[in-house]
Amino acid sequence: MPPPREHVLLVEGKDDREVVYQLCNHHKLDNQSLFTVEAKDGYEHLRDDLSVRLRVPALRTIGTIIDADTNLTDRWHSVCAVLKDNGYTGVPAAPAEDGTILAAQGRLPRFGIWVMPDNRLSGMLEDFIQHLVHHGDPLLPRAQTSVDGIPATERRFQEVHRAKALIHTWLAWQQEPGTPLGLAVTRRYLDANHALAQRFLTWLRKLFSTP
Repeated sequence: MPPPREHVLLVEGKDDREVVYQLCNHHKLDNQSLFTVEAKDGYEHLRDDLSVRLRVPALRTIGTIIDADTNLTDRWHSVCAVLKDNGYTGVPAAPAEDGTILAAQGRLPRFGIWVMPDNRLSGMLEDFIQHLVHHGDPLLPRAQTSVDGIPATERRFQEVHRAKALIHTWLAWQQEPGTPLGLAVTRRYLDANHALAQRFLTWLRKLFSTP
């Protein structure tokens, strides 16, 4: 099997990395033998690194997990511009619902993109996590009421970060308050078998396990 450094997954931050690790562990996907995960400290750093990484001859597969943030279309066009500038053709106009995978093209590696939360809606990792909260959890609507009840003049977070405020409020009320997102999977505060998690893991398997 090729060494993991030939198969790389770029993510925006350490929370993304840990969630990937823990979902892989739960679903018995030996990611360490399939790919290396690198956290890039935000989308702009990831995009800059991607521009360089695509020129590495030894790279065979590269995946990216990016947040849609407030405008999925703009974020999609941004990352696809890097692909086109480096020579990829046939880049789709919109992300595939189950995650996008482009076949290797000449010197260019096989390439995959997952846009958080679900390749369809604007949002981020925390919106993905919100889907994984167990159905009927009584604390989630209470956390929503708590966060939304803060007057606009008193809010210290931007609207784009509402999902972060919500999930971390909800996590503060668990058995181990303040549990990081990755450990929330391990401690089963979240449903790692949710359909969205299954779709995400299927994309990872197809990207890194398929020749």
